Amino acid sequence: MELDMGQVRAFVTAAEELHFGRAAERLHVSQQALSKRVGKLEDSLSARLFDRSTQKVELTQAGERFLPFAIDALAAADAAVAAIKGTRQTVRVDVLDERLAPMQLVRHATRRLEDLPIEVSMRHGLPNALPALRSGEADAAFGRVHSLAPRELAELAHRLVLLEPLALLVSRDHPLAAADSVGLASLRDVPLWAPIGGAVAEWAAYLEQFADAWDLNVDFSGPSLSLDHLVDDIAARPEVATLVGGRMQLPPTSRAAVVYLTGPTPVYPWSLVWPKGKQHPLLEALLDAFTEGFTWPPDVWLAEADRIGLSA
Repeated sequence: MELDMGQVRAFVTAAEELHFGRAAERLHVSQQALSKRVGKLEDSLSARLFDRSTQKVELTQAGERFLPFAIDALAAADAAVAAIKGTRQTVRVDVLDERLAPMQLVRHATRRLEDLPIEVSMRHGLPNALPALRSGEADAAFGRVHSLAPRELAELAHRLVLLEPLALLVSRDHPLAAADSVGLASLRDVPLWAPIGGAVAEWAAYLEQFADAWDLNVDFSGPSLSLDHLVDDIAARPEVATLVGGRMQLPPTSRAAVVYLTGPTPVYPWSLVWPKGKQHPLLEALLDAFTEGFTWPPDVWLAEADRIGLSA
């Protein structure tokens, strides 16, 4: 059998997003058209690739087996086209999630560099983006680079682009809801709940390291399902606070408030990473846009691995 690369691209994009609506938006097609392409591919393979319900989209075992080969096939097809055209212009960047700080940096870059051809993917964590960086499916990715194993870090070039302040997310009925900030030393008296079951590994590790460093009693139980789900849970639990990135984009009708942490301010280090020796020709302009106005803020706390890595 011969694979239809349009169907393969539809499958890979849907697998990256695990959401057919967002995948359709990325491909500039209707959700119905995307579903048809995936359905035709499933028919060709005689295998179901996704389990879909009104609540979530998940890869089947067949889909998980097929995904790395599909990514490689797309990379080979794109490389063949690039060889004919002489160069590949589009720079493909993985941002983890559309509501987190890296997506804000991308939006800023596209406003500053109006003619920059950029394509965004969301693989939900730097470790998940590494195969795409190796294969050429992605040119760069955002993440907490010093959370990687040394052998993985050795493959990558990277540059720090943002230190994002950590903040509390609380119900509008929480005692701290009206406060602009709270001192870090006072956090031991605040009941904290931060579900990390299934969360992005580098974020979960950061929260655990932060709690250990400041001797905080944090309840890490429960699944990390989505930002909307977390906001709903916090809005319904005014007795606890959770920890989030301070630049996280809340839902427009949020029933929660953000309270910043000070003295010192804990920060999450976002770096842009790319394979050593394979820097996209447009990446330098993109890095300049990402880091425009970036300064190292005073009085910050970094996890030990990040502090050592960034000072090396």
